[in-house]
Amino acid sequence: MHDFNPPMPSVFIGNLLDADDFEPLDDNFAVSRFLMDAALFDLNGEALTGPSVEGDEKIAQMLAKETMFALTRDDAPSSLNWYTDSIDRMIAVAALLHPEIAFDQAAASHPSGRFKTSLEARIVLFTAMALTSQNNAVHDNMRYALEQYRAFLEGGHFLPKVYGANGQAVQNNLARFNFILDEAKGDLTRFHRLMTMKLQMRDLKRLAQRYDINLPNRELMDEEVYGSMLFGPKVGNGFLQNLLGNHKPITIDLWFMRTWGRYTGTILKDQLDETARDRLIDGLRMSSQSKNMSKLMSEFGVLKRPADVREMDEAELLAYVRHLKLFWEKLRRHYTTGRLNDRMDSRKPKLAAKNHQDNGSASNLKAKLKWPGACEAIMRQIGSPVDSPKNASIRAWIRSVCERALVILKENGLEMNAANLQATLWFPEKLLYGKLTGRSVSRFTASYDDAIIELARKEGITNDTIEATLCTVGTDRSGRRAVSGGDEQRVTGTVVGLRQRAA
Repeated sequence: MHDFNPPMPSVFIGNLLDADDFEPLDDNFAVSRFLMDAALFDLNGEALTGPSVEGDEKIAQMLAKETMFALTRDDAPSSLNWYTDSIDRMIAVAALLHPEIAFDQAAASHPSGRFKTSLEARIVLFTAMALTSQNNAVHDNMRYALEQYRAFLEGGHFLPKVYGANGQAVQNNLARFNFILDEAKGDLTRFHRLMTMKLQMRDLKRLAQRYDINLPNRELMDEEVYGSMLFGPKVGNGFLQNLLGNHKPITIDLWFMRTWGRYTGTILKDQLDETARDRLIDGLRMSSQSKNMSKLMSEFGVLKRPADVREMDEAELLAYVRHLKLFWEKLRRHYTTGRLNDRMDSRKPKLAAKNHQDNGSASNLKAKLKWPGACEAIMRQIGSPVDSPKNASIRAWIRSVCERALVILKENGLEMNAANLQATLWFPEKLLYGKLTGRSVSRFTASYDDAIIELARKEGITNDTIEATLCTVGTDRSGRRAVSGGDEQRVTGTVVGLRQRAA
């Protein structure tokens, strides 16, 4: 146990990361359930679902103490300076590929004629990074951003396309950037002023409506926001601001929400709509009437009586539908490769090779069976982590508690901003999920300098050139990511003291 005296010891990340008696859990769903149960134990069974004096202080203390714990570790990467030193290193290496990103003269003389200053080039790159970040790992995000930056150099616009699991939102935001820049007559400095302008949410909505942009009510109407809110509360009002050098807003991403859910006992949605269970039972009843399907389900261990499914509690139901979903995925593979026909008869290899089905046919089968779609609905309702604030009030509540956590840190000699608070907690949360599942999360704990270095190497930039460039920005890449020699200096020497106390 650590001497930080956390108010919620069962979910304190120091205790969880240092424990050596964990059996790996199946996946992130199982981890979330485990952490939620642990939180509810510390909270005497009552989740924290809204502001209260006692609850807010408990969450703020957890935020502060876990930040201090993260800064005491010298055996794991730190992300304290993820938005500062790491970005400086990224810019330095990116300039090896595109000098206009760092040098005004290169920007003003660039053959595209798109920039007046290097700041304008960075605005394009940072916006591309923010807009393509949703649900994408840093290495993928950096690659997508560079692709979009180069598309801008060539045509003066981003190329709206789908990237990753949340690809439609990414595509929409890339198109929105093009629209806004066109309205700004292609003037990137004017675009930057709009992005960094502060105004109330109601005023931004009115402004957006003049250009037929519909902004959902994801912030309270009297909340002060930035113009970058046009790209959404997380991507625009948080992450893009942090990249542009404004570290006051906090980026409430899915990993921060998992941290928040771990403290509040709200990490899972846990709101089962019984109509989804009804659809599941209806589909199972229909499938059980097929001799072939019943046999396949029995062999896979998912054949259940409808009455038994009706009586399952939520934990049992979630375990069952997850197993049933695996059965559907196997069934779908066999169906699309021709090994099963529409009657669920098995085909011999030669016949199967001649009877491949397309994805549309598999989708029709899924709809006909009913239970695969019902499984997905149930998993979303009771098994999926809460990856974004439910409404504007919760978003405001989160920010208020974070402000209190920053005060607690300052009282302990750690003067930080919201962006660095979020960044510092980012790596440990990912490491926790890796520990509890027994899986490596190294690709998820990279920083943007790691990502651009990898891309630069692939494009022929030598290691010697990269290292020499990094030395010009006073960095130290001695094996720890997102850390410069200024870690201790940035937090007024207190990190050293914390590490000495923890030793």
